[in-house]
Amino acid sequence: MKHIIIALLLAACCASAQADVIGFDDLPSSDTAVIADGYAGFNWTGVGVIGADAYPDSGFASGVVSGVNVAFNHGGATVTISNAGGFDFVGAFFTSAWYEQELSFEGSRAGQLLFATDVSYVIDTITPQWIELGWRGIDTLTIYNSSGTQWAMDAFTVPEPGTLALLGIAGVGWLVTRRRRHDACPVSRRSSGSRL
Repeated sequence: MKHIIIALLLAACCASAQADVIGFDDLPSSDTAVIADGYAGFNWTGVGVIGADAYPDSGFASGVVSGVNVAFNHGGATVTISNAGGFDFVGAFFTSAWYEQELSFEGSRAGQLLFATDVSYVIDTITPQWIELGWRGIDTLTIYNSSGTQWAMDAFTVPEPGTLALLGIAGVGWLVTRRRRHDACPVSRRSSGSRL
């Protein structure tokens, strides 16, 4: 019985710990500074953070989903987000800062291209668009834009590192419990050739 309870608790933890959402709200906003490498476990190349109040009538303001800040492609350039240990990219909200533009994405590992979007995503300045890619096992995410101008990103979502481990532990706990119950059953001790 104890094993069943432990397995159920671990499964409940897995259900509640599905994704880590990076909202950039714990960083100081500035339209000139870039995010330092190591923030939230990633290296951020060409990514800055800006507050909704910096340009109230822009996509920076309308792109805020999680709090008061959004990340953006500093200088309108291509962005790379990386983690040498690898990660799974679920998705994020994107909004164009100034006028409609298109985004495309690539995911790679150890310099080898694993994923690339076969379509461009059109984003505007009014409504944050959720772009879900669900790419697993990449170490670098590259984001390209068609206009050479800024876009805003919020709610950058990756699975929490412990989620898969917890799920595995819950599964093992369930199997151990099931095996013990099976071994304790008198019918299971009989040979397959005997009759009742």
